[in-house]
Amino acid sequence: MNPSRMLLILFVFCAVVMTACGGQDPEPTAVPTPIVDAAATETAVPPTATPLTEPVFGLATVESVQVLTLESFPVQINVLVRGVLPNECTSIDDIVSERDGNAFTVVITTVQDPDVICTQSVVPFEETVALDVVDLPAGTYTVNVNGISGSFTLDVDNTAPEAEATVSASGTAVSGENGTINGRVWHDVCAAGAEGADTAPAEGCVTLTDGATAANGQLEVGEPGIEGVRVSLGEGECPADGIGTAVTDIAGNYTFAELSPGTYCVSVDPLDEQNQEILVPGQWTFPEVDLGETTVDLTAGSVISDVNFGWDFQFLPLPETNAADCTNSIEFVQDLNIPDDTAFPPGTEFVKRWELRNNGTCIWTTDYSVVFVGGDLMGAQEVITLTKAVAPDQPVEIAVPMVAPETPGTYRGNWQIADANGDPFGIDGFVEDAFWLQIVVAQDAPPLATPEPNSAAVGGIVWDDFCVNSNPGRGCWEYPDGSGIFIGDGSQTGSEPSLPGVTISVSGGVCPSDGTVPAAGQVIETMETGEDGRFLFDGLAGGTYCIFMDALSTANVDLLIPGNWTWPAVGVGSYTVALDEGEERLDLDFGWDYQD
Repeated sequence: MNPSRMLLILFVFCAVVMTACGGQDPEPTAVPTPIVDAAATETAVPPTATPLTEPVFGLATVESVQVLTLESFPVQINVLVRGVLPNECTSIDDIVSERDGNAFTVVITTVQDPDVICTQSVVPFEETVALDVVDLPAGTYTVNVNGISGSFTLDVDNTAPEAEATVSASGTAVSGENGTINGRVWHDVCAAGAEGADTAPAEGCVTLTDGATAANGQLEVGEPGIEGVRVSLGEGECPADGIGTAVTDIAGNYTFAELSPGTYCVSVDPLDEQNQEILVPGQWTFPEVDLGETTVDLTAGSVISDVNFGWDFQFLPLPETNAADCTNSIEFVQDLNIPDDTAFPPGTEFVKRWELRNNGTCIWTTDYSVVFVGGDLMGAQEVITLTKAVAPDQPVEIAVPMVAPETPGTYRGNWQIADANGDPFGIDGFVEDAFWLQIVVAQDAPPLATPEPNSAAVGGIVWDDFCVNSNPGRGCWEYPDGSGIFIGDGSQTGSEPSLPGVTISVSGGVCPSDGTVPAAGQVIETMETGEDGRFLFDGLAGGTYCIFMDALSTANVDLLIPGNWTWPAVGVGSYTVALDEGEERLDLDFGWDYQD
């Protein structure tokens, strides 16, 4: 740590401790979870009109703190801190939290970039600080953040029981004027009948306006909760988040307790990194179709229950057994890493990943497995059981740990899927066609290097996905099915031109779940496609990004409208991508069909 920054933090801690110890002890008071506003202290980072020679550290100007109690028991305490930075060259540098008895002291420091000339122009900031309150005894605790104070009360000792704690969905007792919001995230089950069957929707299902079948949006007896889903809480009407999160328990229940009266937004983002593994693919059926957020008005001392979210998994529920005449088949989608003929030093450990799709009619149950069928095993297991079922038309990622052989040469291993009887099948069902990996082992091959920072990249192409609705032919498909409307098929052929001059943007974090574009403040970079229709954003750090094409922006509206996307999906003009350092995703294409 920089010495000047360390001295600054120590000075603040000492000042707070001396203040807390001076004078007579105050009378104890019962303090509900407050929102405390006080006069802001001046930051120690002055704006400057000339370049600095080294970074300048200071204290962040804090304007307000809000102490929030999350979950039911043991409780979790978050402090929502709002303030301002003196200019765009200053950023939050470090957040340090210490406890002395019943007093928490939080110090938020800033750093100003020495290489940029700045002028006075305040920039708001908001930070959520989690306090370590596990095993604290009951009592009232104060929180001081850069001179602005708040407090919270633990009514009982905050010690976790011996058994694993779960989050209660029942009304939680509240103290003073505070309230509680709770609900459930559940699997809204729709066991649809055979595709194309001319019958009424099955029990638990409804027919949507586009003719598709979905779950009915009603929480019914026997429908299970979904465990491990992250639920977000925000201040004000939806969309909003940032105050805190809760994770659903084994029954799908969550709780936000000890909330001050006011308006809150409760939401679930299916594209959140944690939720994506659990929920996708699927759609919301409650509170509305494709909407996973609810605005709640909380009055003093109230308990708002049944703020629920219904999720219809695209490929669930699966039939209990496969039909006797179902077919097993694989579609190879793409190599996710390690292109063929990658060179490795002898003995290098690596994990090969492929993306496949079940393009047969049988369900790949957990009795199915990935099997080695020939060539070079390269230190892998010969049989790897699937960890989850894969429905027809569902994609799946296959990962196989391997080790490069010790002897230089070229090595190839062939792999297939085997059914519950252990019988293998290959690409498009042919037993002779496998997905495979080929590597080169060489003594002089460079070792797998640690990627340089900011070395990730994303890119793709935008093309005119051509289809004449009045005269449909090759390259068209009917959407929705039976509508008589034909659109481009989402696949670029040699005769379909690329689209130059289209503006593409990249922003930090996941794409909004409601189909809107990210806020302007989240956009990292924009660029126009070149003459070949291609775009490339390089120099990215590892992380999650939203790559999107805003058709209604002033830059694109005259070029694109009227029309719609056909790829990556009908009406979808964005990708959420999680990148490792050094990773490249150059297949993020957009197909656009101009309206006739």
